[in-house]
Amino acid sequence: MELDKQLKNIVHRCKDGENAAFEELFEIYQPRLKYYVRRLDNGSANIDDVLQDIWLDVYKKIHKLKNSKSLGVWLYRIARNKVYDRFRRKDRFVSLPEEELPVSSCDEPVFDADDAEKLHISLAKLKPHHREVLTLCFIEQMPYQSIADVVDCNIGTVRSRIYYAKQSLRKEMERQNG
Repeated sequence: MELDKQLKNIVHRCKDGENAAFEELFEIYQPRLKYYVRRLDNGSANIDDVLQDIWLDVYKKIHKLKNSKSLGVWLYRIARNKVYDRFRRKDRFVSLPEEELPVSSCDEPVFDADDAEKLHISLAKLKPHHREVLTLCFIEQMPYQSIADVVDCNIGTVRSRIYYAKQSLRKEMERQNG
């Protein structure tokens, strides 16, 4: 709750043109957005350029943000659009299929700190839309509805993508572990 109040205050101050508030917003979200963009763009050398474009858009458009509670979704949506715009310009755009398949509940493997490097290597090998939903769900801890808002699809598609992304990640981790 305290973070929500803090963000509401920061957004209000940003809308009033206070540069220090924008810097606070940058400090809070920059590392998280950098990780997200890195996962989406998978190894591009232009991550800092993408981040600069993202923050420029945020600076120009923060006054249009109606509800400070939707700040996170709004930021990630801008980031996603910037990354995919670069894909389109490079002709590297991968269409994201609308998957509407049932999700089953099965036990998930537990990863410890020693598996972190293997996990990141495995994540890099996943399809972009699988990397994206796993990052938003497990790293950013976004609820499914917020993920659906960021990736512009319905909540059933998010559930399906997460299910298949976890399966793909599990297979890739098993492949690495021999």
